[in-house]
Amino acid sequence: MHIVHTEADGGKGGQPLRIINESLGMIQRGHQVTILCPESAPLHQLALSAGLNVVTMPLRRKNLGNLLTLRRWFRDNRDTVDVVNSHNSADTWLVALANLFLSRPLPLIRTRHASGVPRNNWTTRWLYRKACKHIVSTGEALRLQMVALGVPLENTTSVPSGVDTSRFHPGDKDAARNHCDLSQGDFWLGVVSHLRPNKGHSVLLKALAQITIPEIKVAIVGDGPHREALESEVIQHNLLTRVVLAGHQPDPERWFPAFDIAISPSHDMEGVPQGVLQSLATGIATIATDAGGTADAVIDRKTGLLIAQQDVEGLRDAILTLYHDPVLRRQLASQGNEYLNAHFTRECMLTAMEKVFTDAAQSSSSR
Repeated sequence: MHIVHTEADGGKGGQPLRIINESLGMIQRGHQVTILCPESAPLHQLALSAGLNVVTMPLRRKNLGNLLTLRRWFRDNRDTVDVVNSHNSADTWLVALANLFLSRPLPLIRTRHASGVPRNNWTTRWLYRKACKHIVSTGEALRLQMVALGVPLENTTSVPSGVDTSRFHPGDKDAARNHCDLSQGDFWLGVVSHLRPNKGHSVLLKALAQITIPEIKVAIVGDGPHREALESEVIQHNLLTRVVLAGHQPDPERWFPAFDIAISPSHDMEGVPQGVLQSLATGIATIATDAGGTADAVIDRKTGLLIAQQDVEGLRDAILTLYHDPVLRRQLASQGNEYLNAHFTRECMLTAMEKVFTDAAQSSSSR
């Protein structure tokens, strides 16, 4: 099967990583993958570096020139392509409109990575109900948004971005702390995510400032536009001795085992955050907010602690609960890891997406 991914511009977060991870897995399963995206999209260079087949395509704007360029490529390659998977609004519209001018339209799968609610107007309803063969969401909450637009439930599937458990798995805490240069005797909270305001780092710093136990410290792994503001907040809250801003790290799998608790304080529009799934895969007790589809993986008091978004006191209390209760901490870590391995691995994702693509391609060819 030849799978074509299109992306207008997915930023530097989990979306391009999902596309690359999924594409590499599909190739390992014997499929062919091509990625169409503009050179300005972070996915372009990331996919090239991963050894994927990338075609530079102007997809950032919904205009006639971009539509004609895409239609020409589809027309020239129609006989070799089985399914198209779009990932942003602009490229979804361009694919849908290009299909109107093809004698044999390509089955279009739309993957929605963010939890922003689509506009409920006739054009959006046409796009999701008629132009798209199937809608994939990265969490159940996002899937139900499609149902609210009138998309039949059977035309939607939730497929969270799966974790590569050969990379993220339980490890030795002391060795991890030596590698990360984190003190052995302290109680480390860890956050691994892009630094932007909606990821909730500021909420975590406020919660930490309300905790008077000096050995409870935070390591923030990641980089982004919010770093300078966070540096100021660390000083403002008098937390210089308790916060490590580690910046971008190429090996996050070596950081998670160093943490006593992994935290996702996000109030972002997302599916299931990769940092949450990676912490569960590593066997670390996890505290997360109910942002996006996070509740699919973090079931309160079973696989972790789930709290409300932007709730400083709730986050503070959750941290103290796990600090004072090592038995609960170990229980949640174990149960979270078990649940992850049953539902959210890379292989689970590949199997689910392979079925979506195969069903769409077969349905189209039978007409």
